[in-house]
Amino acid sequence: MRQFFVALTFLTVLPVSSRFFNKPIKLADGAAFFPLVGALLGIFFGGLFLIGELLIPTGPLVVLLFLFAFIITRGLHIDGLADTADGVVGGMNPERAMTIMRTGDVGPVGMFTVVMIYLFKYASMIALATSFLPLAFFGMFLSGRWNMVLVGSAFGPAREDGLGSQFIRGLTWKHSAGASLAGLLIVGLLTWWMPEFFLPLLSGILTAFICGWVLAFFVARHLRGLTGDVLGAVNEVSEAGFLLGLLLWSQFFPLLTSG
Repeated sequence: MRQFFVALTFLTVLPVSSRFFNKPIKLADGAAFFPLVGALLGIFFGGLFLIGELLIPTGPLVVLLFLFAFIITRGLHIDGLADTADGVVGGMNPERAMTIMRTGDVGPVGMFTVVMIYLFKYASMIALATSFLPLAFFGMFLSGRWNMVLVGSAFGPAREDGLGSQFIRGLTWKHSAGASLAGLLIVGLLTWWMPEFFLPLLSGILTAFICGWVLAFFVARHLRGLTGDVLGAVNEVSEAGFLLGLLLWSQFFPLLTSG
């Protein structure tokens, strides 16, 4: 139970009673519950969409939900995406890139990257059938946080200090296996309840994983490892990748996604 609340506290702004942390615990110990927290966020925002669409047109509603998600997650992953883009593009060598990422100042490259990622997310949401948007929110949050654990356990930290580096250093294949088991159980339960969502969900998750791993591999080669900022970027790119996979599936099978 404590591990779940560690993941919840790190990934959201939700307050958790200090009694759950009466013993020392590492952030990596909560990694297996990252997909569960992502799924809960996805259910929450998918539910908000179902309620909100009764009152607000789809476009403004999606923007408001993105804004609310930013508040709930403290903008942690967006900040990581911006810092990673600034560092990797602006840093001619690993040392320079790490310096740029450490400052936390958002440059034009980081700003442009965030705008384009969220413009793509918005456009994908608008292009999808309205009936698929709750699934889009659910799968987006699930796949992004799931992939963070998979990627983090596969690469070493790029530096010695920092919360993200401590998290990456603490990850093992057991955390990756635990997160995968949790993710597969969640997907299994959802598709058992609504089997028509199996193929689009699978398409989205696989595309999310591919996009996140391509980014992680490229950045790890440049920085000789990963940082917490990079994991945040992996989350954001994986979320966009999920929407891409869902969108591609809807284009190949339009008769099954109409409405």
